Amino acid sequence: MKQEKRDYILDTAKNMFARYGLRKTSIEEMARVSRVAKATIYKYYGGKDQVYMEVLRREMLEIVENVSSSVAQEALPEDKLTSFVKAKFRYMRKAINILNLDREGIENILPSTKSIRNELFGHEVDIINSILEDGIERGVFSLNDPLLTARALAYALRGFELNWLIHQSEEEIDRYLDGLMKILFYGLVSKKGSSKV
Repeated sequence: MKQEKRDYILDTAKNMFARYGLRKTSIEEMARVSRVAKATIYKYYGGKDQVYMEVLRREMLEIVENVSSSVAQEALPEDKLTSFVKAKFRYMRKAINILNLDREGIENILPSTKSIRNELFGHEVDIINSILEDGIERGVFSLNDPLLTARALAYALRGFELNWLIHQSEEEIDRYLDGLMKILFYGLVSKKGSSKV
């Protein structure tokens, strides 16, 4: 029963933070909507900032779990990488509170939120790196430093997050990602038009 109550509080808080943001969400309103006493929320979490951090942590872990599951369904390294990229954007779109970190500048108000983004980034790099290493072992990818490449890819994808996820439809994002993956796999220069610089 205790865990159910905690989960219900977090689900309520997640929806409220997503709708109203960190600043406009109060413990009083969270308690009222959750049908618990304010003291219960303080007992379980300590305060609004801690509830918010737990909501972010749950969203981050859901993204990592869902993306990892999508990648695991593929057999070939190139399919795994494509699956990673598409799943990342599909599940990030659902992580409204993590997206709002950038949009609302919450890192300035609550600096500890940066640790959530950094942890998510670390997981993404680990997943990409394992895909790249697998591809190198199978002779699919030709890379000297898979970890550096994994970080570069993760940074590049992170740069697209806010603009694409807030302003683009799922179909448009898929189209952009298809184009990005073609560049990644086949490069920009045709063999015929190649000139050594």
